[in-house]
Amino acid sequence: MPSPAITRVAVTRAYAYALDPTSEQISTLRSHIGGSRFAYNTMLGLMKENWDENRSKKEAGVEVNNDDYIDTGHFGLLYLWAEKRDELAPWWAENGSSTYNDAAQRLSKAFTNFRKGRAKFPHFKRKGQSGSVRFMGPTVRLADSHHVRIARVGEVKTYESTRKLYRHLERGTAKIVAATVYERSGKWQVSFTVEVTRVVPETRPPDRVIGVDVGVTTLYTGAIPDGEQVLHVANPRHFVTAEKKLAHAQRIASRRQGPRPGVAPSKRWKKANGRVQTIHAGVANARKNLIHETTSLLAKDYDVIVIEDLHVAGMVKNHSLAKHIQDAAWGEFTRQLEYKTKWYGSTLVRVDLFYPSSKTCSRYGTVKATLSLDQRTYHCGACGLVLGRDHNAAINLARQGLPGTNSGTGRGGEVRPAQQNLVATAHPEEASTETPPAVGA
Repeated sequence: MPSPAITRVAVTRAYAYALDPTSEQISTLRSHIGGSRFAYNTMLGLMKENWDENRSKKEAGVEVNNDDYIDTGHFGLLYLWAEKRDELAPWWAENGSSTYNDAAQRLSKAFTNFRKGRAKFPHFKRKGQSGSVRFMGPTVRLADSHHVRIARVGEVKTYESTRKLYRHLERGTAKIVAATVYERSGKWQVSFTVEVTRVVPETRPPDRVIGVDVGVTTLYTGAIPDGEQVLHVANPRHFVTAEKKLAHAQRIASRRQGPRPGVAPSKRWKKANGRVQTIHAGVANARKNLIHETTSLLAKDYDVIVIEDLHVAGMVKNHSLAKHIQDAAWGEFTRQLEYKTKWYGSTLVRVDLFYPSSKTCSRYGTVKATLSLDQRTYHCGACGLVLGRDHNAAINLARQGLPGTNSGTGRGGEVRPAQQNLVATAHPEEASTETPPAVGA
């Protein structure tokens, strides 16, 4: 079989590295973060004053037009800062221009999200143990495979090699757009936003189809259309496992003098709170690593991946399951599949939210009227099929990815497709697989 054609496209990727700055560099980085926070709060305060003043004029019967309002766009806020900086922040020249450009961008985006109903009105940023500042392309670059050069900061050593990104830059197949430096509980990291020229194969023919059912007891269950289960990932319950340790660390931190109005946090609180943040970071990193392993495996090994279009925001309103659903991070799983399938030439199919994959018999298509969450085994009253609930759902999803199937890709798709004659042979590798691959073990 001839290999699929390939094309070269520019994709945006993120490369994150842990930093090992000196004490002087830490002081400079914190100055930049503080400067960005101050500029953000200052511009937000001026905006609020302007809005309050115009509101008072309207209430007094004075006509107010659009020119009376301060522009909330990126450049409008930059002009506002340039007008007020000498008066309000005479020290502004100590930091680079990217510091204040970052503040204007963030505030402009916050106002845009507010106007479009995606977020609440912007609030003032509080000084704490964490913070970030974004440097634009020309002000940050890789000095070599172990050092990052940042304007006004100098060469900062990295804990790990940046060789992969460095070689991309040397070949001219990558361009650094921006870099965000941030601190989390005393640990520094840099995240590069990079435009990479990537070789992307053409969409592969749908020879290998898999349906993936996500759950809480078993995190991911994958099956092919002929019914064979080829993927089983147990739920490690990262957050639940760390809860006892986290509660102990939080209890210690609660007994220290934490930050409150007019009172600075004690050094012992900072140390205790650092332990709390370290546990949270460990949980988040372990969770994301497992999702990366699973999504990469699926996008590389299968041509069509079928999942359910779940309404996660609505599901977390169930307080009995909210913690476990958020720990499973189904939204992140879908997000990674969306871009990785494009990278590797596979196809992601999202079946309609209301398709009853768990209630439908994978043998004859009979649909149960009800199926409670505690019933982990599917029993078909019509044909006598007995199968694991998640396995049964994964088979039904896989068959929605077959050519010619009227599978829904969002609201309004086929809710209960008609029964079909499905004659599909397993891929040679899948047919010889005795046990599903273990991911994250």
